[in-house]
Amino acid sequence: MNRWARPARPWAPIAAGVLIIALWWLVAHNAGSGWVQVLGDLVFGALLIGIGGPFVVVSRARVGVRRAPADGSAGLPVAVDVESRSRVRVRPVDPPGPEVFVGPVGPSRAVDTTVTLVPLRRGVYGSVTFDIASAAPFALQWWTKRVQLALPAALHVSPRCGPAQRVPLRSEEGTGDLLDRPRSDEGLPRGARPYLPGDPRRLVHWPATAHAGHLMVQELEQPAADPVTITVELPAEAEAAERVAEGALGSVVRLLHDGRPVVLGTTEHSGPVLAAVADRRTAGRRLARAVAAAGAGSVPRPGAGP
Repeated sequence: MNRWARPARPWAPIAAGVLIIALWWLVAHNAGSGWVQVLGDLVFGALLIGIGGPFVVVSRARVGVRRAPADGSAGLPVAVDVESRSRVRVRPVDPPGPEVFVGPVGPSRAVDTTVTLVPLRRGVYGSVTFDIASAAPFALQWWTKRVQLALPAALHVSPRCGPAQRVPLRSEEGTGDLLDRPRSDEGLPRGARPYLPGDPRRLVHWPATAHAGHLMVQELEQPAADPVTITVELPAEAEAAERVAEGALGSVVRLLHDGRPVVLGTTEHSGPVLAAVADRRTAGRRLARAVAAAGAGSVPRPGAGP
């Protein structure tokens, strides 16, 4: 990580401009009249401040992350609060995001500014990488430095929720097909709930519908179901692993929506993990931490978090 400020443009034009102005300043002081010397001093001083001033601002800038969420989703924005005592431009690099100016506008205390991150892939981020830049005070030259800032807590980025896949489901009842599993309509009535696509028409509760003003169906007591075990084996290739994780999350969400208990098996850096997941958030965190098995190689994990 390069914490030293560097010019955003090549050194050659900067050096050439400084050299030309320096020669003019020398000529003006040796052979020029008084007003030429004063003009040369002003131009030379302004040039030095415009080129070297941003270096001082960027080098002294102190940026920190004050608040950040614990969960996010790949492809969706995540807002973090960043504090800075200097007015600088921040461009998120890892995870990427749009650049934004942070810090006070005038000589005031440090203020919090929201910086938006857009993680492209799942993973666990313990830190974020920013490019901090400034061209103050004359905007003649931008200087920038790259810093890595620790997050207050690890950010778990779950994969996108893909369509439910035809994956092998291992349970006590054998293997099944997630997409073709019908909604169970067996059991004893226990109340009414809003209609969901796929509910049988014979379960429409007309008195509750007339009272609520929208279609209601009978809520049935479902028989206890055996948990469905989904084992996720990620390939070593990053893009392929992302697609597998997306399909796995879609399958888990579909099973949970159908009222089926789910046991998710993944491989983490600490080893294989087999545990029940009760909601999408838990499943997303598990898949964010998942890596390829030892025999398949390792999938690069974003960030530096655990």
